[in-house]
Amino acid sequence: MNRSIAIFLSLTFLSAAFVFSTWAMVYRLAPEHRRQPQLHWLGFWSIKGLFLPIALWTVLNIGLSWSLQPFMPEVQAAQLGRGPWVPEFLRVVSEGMFIVSSFWTALTLGWALRRATRGLEGQARADFRDLCLTCILGLSLPALGIALLGGWPILGMAAATLLGPLTGYSAKLLRVKRTPPMYSRAIARMKFGKFNEAEWEIIHELEKCEDDFDGWMMLAELYAKNFHDVAEAERTVMELCAQPRTTPSQLSVALHRLADWQLNFADNPDAARGALQIICERLPGTHLAHMARLRINQLPINQQELRELRNPRPIPVPEHFNLPMATRSIASTASRNALAKSELDKQKSVELANACVERLTREPNDVPAREELARLFAEHLDQVDQGLEQLTLLLNMPDQPDAKRAEWLNLMAAWQIHYRKDLNAGRKILSRLVHEFPHSPEAAAASRGPQTLDVEYRG
Repeated sequence: MNRSIAIFLSLTFLSAAFVFSTWAMVYRLAPEHRRQPQLHWLGFWSIKGLFLPIALWTVLNIGLSWSLQPFMPEVQAAQLGRGPWVPEFLRVVSEGMFIVSSFWTALTLGWALRRATRGLEGQARADFRDLCLTCILGLSLPALGIALLGGWPILGMAAATLLGPLTGYSAKLLRVKRTPPMYSRAIARMKFGKFNEAEWEIIHELEKCEDDFDGWMMLAELYAKNFHDVAEAERTVMELCAQPRTTPSQLSVALHRLADWQLNFADNPDAARGALQIICERLPGTHLAHMARLRINQLPINQQELRELRNPRPIPVPEHFNLPMATRSIASTASRNALAKSELDKQKSVELANACVERLTREPNDVPAREELARLFAEHLDQVDQGLEQLTLLLNMPDQPDAKRAEWLNLMAAWQIHYRKDLNAGRKILSRLVHEFPHSPEAAAASRGPQTLDVEYRG
């Protein structure tokens, strides 16, 4: 009895050592980005190849009924002898557990090594070959001695003796840190205008690290900016976004850059809008999606609006340019109004105002669009009240810079005095300007007092 218990404890300890050491070595052997799937595979394989056979062996030897006697004769004889049969049963179970765990260890280590070393090239392949040769020369004799002494039940242990050290050293060998790709030669080629050579240099570096984000973005920018092939740049960015290791922030940066190229090199606002829409679909509810949505709302509707934004209509220089700032603000407004008929006809002003309204419908916080709409109302469409209302909305918007708020107040005062002939309202707005923004240039010009304002107004 004591001998059976000792054998059970010894073989159970060896079996547990086999299993836990195999789990540890397989986990270390897998790359970091593949460890989670490797753990799922290892858990499923442990249940199927280790625990189920041991459980079946245990059930077959326990003796469920008279018609289903224990598989091993020793256990059957111990039960028929009406003595303490449990120690004999435990000994038989531990023997089966040891055989199953040793063979399972050998199979698992061999399969894990095959998966980890698949596709090795260059120096890594040569180092692994040298490691295999060293382990074979150093451990073949001990493994062969174990197999000859124990026979076929211990062949799994002999194979594990050979594969265990090989797996342990391979984990460190296969995880050699790669040097990051260097694009200095490609940048130098681009500076000298040798774009074909620069493309070859970037691709050569990407072969060393296929998932390098900076390299792929440099290649896409080369296609868009230097080769003027936005379609190829778009394909490159989409392939980069489809890679599993591309982070959400990298995806957002890549698609924003693609939108820039679609606007700057292809004059295609619809394609730029589509690139930003991918961020909203891939990352719903995130800050990145919110920022992409804000930019979508500020994009030009079509190519005509894009051309108008790039080539704004010049503002005529007023005759009173050398007057003080308060006088210049009123005089410039008068000059713009006098030249409005020659510079912009009313129909064109209406079209521009409608475009601003459409932009504000998509994004109410579009400050440039609302300011442009206010100027169109007051200075070109003779709707001063509407223009003042738009400036009031701008003043009430949060987080606006003080310089812009002072400029809007100064503009409101100029419109009140020149267009509505309301000197008192203009004085009140200028007083508010001096009170709220005393250090602004507009306040310095307005603080000269009502008498100066009266002289300027009469002039």
